[in-house]
Amino acid sequence: MKKINKSIKIVIVSNYDLYGGSSVSGYNLHQSLLRNGFKSLMIVQNKISNDPTVIQKGNKTNTWIKNLIKNKYNFPFSYRIGIVARKFFSYFNEWYKSSLIEKYNFKQNNFYSILKFRPDIIHFNTGGGDNFFDLREIKILSKFYKVVFSIHDLWILTEQPPRILYNNTRKAIIYKYHQINQSKINFISHSKWVHNTVCNKKSIKNNSFHFIKHSIDTNKFRPMKKSRVRKKLGLQQKSFILLTCAVGILSNPYKDFKTLYTAYLNIIRNVKEDILLIIIGDKKENLLLKKYKDKFMFVSSYSSSDKLAEYYSSADLYIHSSHIETWGLTISEALSCGLPVIASSVGAIPEQIRGYDRGEKNKLLNLYKINQANGFLFKRKDADTLYTLILWILKNKKYTKRLGENARKYAKKHLNINNQIPNYIDYYENLLSK
Repeated sequence: MKKINKSIKIVIVSNYDLYGGSSVSGYNLHQSLLRNGFKSLMIVQNKISNDPTVIQKGNKTNTWIKNLIKNKYNFPFSYRIGIVARKFFSYFNEWYKSSLIEKYNFKQNNFYSILKFRPDIIHFNTGGGDNFFDLREIKILSKFYKVVFSIHDLWILTEQPPRILYNNTRKAIIYKYHQINQSKINFISHSKWVHNTVCNKKSIKNNSFHFIKHSIDTNKFRPMKKSRVRKKLGLQQKSFILLTCAVGILSNPYKDFKTLYTAYLNIIRNVKEDILLIIIGDKKENLLLKKYKDKFMFVSSYSSSDKLAEYYSSADLYIHSSHIETWGLTISEALSCGLPVIASSVGAIPEQIRGYDRGEKNKLLNLYKINQANGFLFKRKDADTLYTLILWILKNKKYTKRLGENARKYAKKHLNINNQIPNYIDYYENLLSK
């Protein structure tokens, strides 16, 4: 048996520890490394947890504004000054993005925060363009350390910026590829869809690509007794509860709440059963609807995986209607909690969902028999099919239990992060041996 080297020092760098799918994935990896006896430290711009192994190295301006708002500075009008400063800084960021394409151009003094920890591996675990490390800093670090970069979305390797706000797109593309191609970055993709996409990028040179499947802590995300968690959360015992989850889901065009909203309104109008849709990650004030408001429940984003697991366990069905998805962390969490999932067949989602073949529409998307299926797939933006699938679940509840049992079995076998830790360590060791 190969001897495991537990002396490797790993620094994981992320925007957050417990906010957003990519950051949560990084934190899950960090925690699993520690649990398995490895040396791991996490550096973030915004710390939410109380974890002493997570170090916040954020922007000094943001820290100053937060302290003003919290009245930590003892002078008159500190709160008001903080609110005004936050608004001004927000406007500045929007102007900056519209002018210089991507925020990773913005130089900040985080370079030495990593160097003083003397890591063997520096693992960047960020998503989107709002990263607090500059690509130039990553380039310099890659000359002296083994730099790993998890690809949680395609912003760093695609020509199209993540937001359609930018004027000088061509300049951004040239800048980005120039910095990457002068670096020695070891990219990890966490879904086959992403891996196949990035490996075909001819514009990326001198960098390696590796695949390690996304995973979660299936012990934290586990089924709980539905009646008990519903009582604890103040939910009706006899209601049929649907659940969806994403930060800012109502306004995020990539999450396509409109399709779910349209299908759900049809369910409300045509089904007499007591139904509730729980939306985690947004506020009720953002839903512009006067009628049927009692059919919606909003929950702010939770940093506690235990609380999230309770909401998953309280539901009967999880729905995910995104336009694009490089994986879908909440789908993994829902499956692990024993929830059947109905999801749009985009990006890497089909790598998780084994759609049940009920012999009708979208058969080509749903090919599994009831002994293996864990949900349904539908074409993106197809609100009619989503409505039909929800209605079918409501009329065939005996299948819901079976699909949920299959979901939990699938998660334990294919999504358990402890099964992936050896793959990460083998990969790190292989890099260090070169």
